Amino acid sequence: MPIYVCRTIAPSGTLKQSRVEAPSEADARALLRGRAEVVVQVKEVGTSEGVRPRAKGGRRPSPDEVSSVVRQMSIIIRAGVPLVEGLVSLAEQTRSPALRTCLEQIAADVSHGSALSDSFARHPRIFPSLAAEMARVAEAGGNLSDSMAKLAQHMESGAEIRRKVRSALAYPIVVVCISIITVVVLVTFILPRFMQLFAKMGAKVPWTTKFLMAASHALVGHWYLILPGAVLVVHLIRRFALTPAGRRRLDALALRLPVVGDIVSKIVLSRVLASMATLLASGVPMVQALETSASAADNQVVKEALLAARRQVAEGMATSQSLRASGMFPPLVLQMVTSGEKTGELPTMLEHVCALYNQETDAKVKSLTSVIEPILIVFLGMVVGFIAISVILPIYSLVTGVK
Repeated sequence: MPIYVCRTIAPSGTLKQSRVEAPSEADARALLRGRAEVVVQVKEVGTSEGVRPRAKGGRRPSPDEVSSVVRQMSIIIRAGVPLVEGLVSLAEQTRSPALRTCLEQIAADVSHGSALSDSFARHPRIFPSLAAEMARVAEAGGNLSDSMAKLAQHMESGAEIRRKVRSALAYPIVVVCISIITVVVLVTFILPRFMQLFAKMGAKVPWTTKFLMAASHALVGHWYLILPGAVLVVHLIRRFALTPAGRRRLDALALRLPVVGDIVSKIVLSRVLASMATLLASGVPMVQALETSASAADNQVVKEALLAARRQVAEGMATSQSLRASGMFPPLVLQMVTSGEKTGELPTMLEHVCALYNQETDAKVKSLTSVIEPILIVFLGMVVGFIAISVILPIYSLVTGVK
């Protein structure tokens, strides 16, 4: 039977919120009116059988939206607001339909006795496995408010790194797009008109102009083959990336790329080490921390290395030795992990490495974009210059012939 969260005004004049189980919304409103309460809002959040309504369509919520909800959840719990009531309130405030439905489903699950960690685990597309693990530790005897605050801080830090990388790469991407559009317009619209003029006047055409003429004929005459071909290639690459073998090869390639590979490696390791530091500081055992951090790696090669290290730690090997055996972690990380194991300050050491990697990533991305920008401008100038020369040379030959 459906369950509704209802906001009403009691006979005393106070605003109250309650949960009603009724066959329909109309029956729920009638039940509330029978209590002499004025109905303000009635919203379905679940069913008594535990079957949750399907999430509404819409885009996946951004990491900033999810981290903001987790931060507000921490504040609400610290303020003493009941968890179900706080979740319903957050659902009403959020603008993302998918996140709103998710919070309503979690509120319904918790109201039926489910643990918050289990409810998080049912929504892996929105809440990472780190959220479920930290909630599970807090439920076992920790402070849920502090755990959610640490989770929010971790998610905000990751979102900040992604934001910096996107902003740094925005200008090069815009330049590349403008370059492609400029070349296509020149080759498909402007150059054919000059070619007709050169053909009528019998101008001597150099090899550069012949090359552009061939490219122009291909684009103008066979665009109906080129566009579907490009779409097909992109589709095949995406299908290949969705396979386990394809995903692993692409992730391994991303780590081996010159210059870019080092940045990708530092971003992935920073995300992994931040997850480990957050989990260990919350009291999660190392074996579980390695397994949960592996899911946060977003790189199949690093994920396999962490899972292998997890198996070795479960067999009794030290964490530093298992990470060294994987061959994926640089000496700085291994040194910090070894020091942390000896001093008992492993979460602090991992946080220090994360901060250092974040600074290095930011500096390298800025230096890379500062190098890419002039290279792209020079490249665009060379392309446009090549097209201009290919057009000017036949005109020069015509002028010379007239003289």
